[in-house]
Amino acid sequence: NWAMAEGGRFVYHPINFELKQSTKIVCDVLRSLAIKKNIELIDQVDEGIKVYADINMITSVIQNLVSNALKFTSTDGTGKVILSVQATETSVDIYIRDTGLGMTPQQLENLFEQKLTVSFKGTAGEKGTGLGLVLCKRFVDLNHGQIVAESKEGEGTTFKVSLPVATSTHQVLSKEAILSEKI
Repeated sequence: NWAMAEGGRFVYHPINFELKQSTKIVCDVLRSLAIKKNIELIDQVDEGIKVYADINMITSVIQNLVSNALKFTSTDGTGKVILSVQATETSVDIYIRDTGLGMTPQQLENLFEQKLTVSFKGTAGEKGTGLGLVLCKRFVDLNHGQIVAESKEGEGTTFKVSLPVATSTHQVLSKEAILSEKI
């Protein structure tokens, strides 16, 4: 997904889907890394919460944010990465919170801007350029959502991704789109 997005070659296919599908996939994929780094990975997202978005894009966004959280969280056994959700009538807010290194106000300010000269160092020597966050923002924007971050140096970071809640109207539109593609 990342390489295709960077080249501008990807297809946006929004559907209604349960958010738990994405968080379960991400936690299953990254659990071994969390165990290796001695970090507790906690998925508190309840089943039954649906969003209207492109499932592949949103799964990629969540995976990138959780991967980053694991990268910048302490390996001393006290580190946690927690996925949670709050739903309203119109939106679903996904939170990825870590007890990691946190960021400076300067780092936060340019977080979603493409700056190839930026480099971040993880707790186990991993390196990051921040380009994944640029693509996360692009994917969230395409899905009519918002992404924001709060952080305090030495205390950790919380990313919030807000997406449209799934409605029956969306299902009808999706079915119509599928029918028109078959014609």
